[in-house]
Amino acid sequence: MKTFIAILLASLFCAVGEALISVGMKQSGDASALGSLSIWKLAAMFANPRVLVGIGCMALFLTVYSVTLSWADLSFTQPLTALTFVFGTLIARLFLQEDVSPWRWVGTAVIVIGIVLVSMDGNQLTAPRR
Repeated sequence: MKTFIAILLASLFCAVGEALISVGMKQSGDASALGSLSIWKLAAMFANPRVLVGIGCMALFLTVYSVTLSWADLSFTQPLTALTFVFGTLIARLFLQEDVSPWRWVGTAVIVIGIVLVSMDGNQLTAPRR
């Protein structure tokens, strides 16, 4: 149970971080022409408060995820982090007001099916501890 709670929390941190970075980068302008960006414009993009908080959320994701790997297999925990895609789609629709197409919802449903299948394996640790 602790693995599911930790991955749920980590996935929320990741999805919120990605959403904040998305909003912050859109506020900073199009970065697709990186060759023409000055170092100051790039620094300003990453100095955006939303981008900075998003990076902090991503760091929390990595911390919780790393701790989870100390007690459960990578082959069990990593697929569960696909919850990030589910949370990201929900955040995009509910908070960022993005138009999520039916195909994206179908893809999200397929991800949920995969998460359910992986979580049905009750053996979270198969490799012996070293």
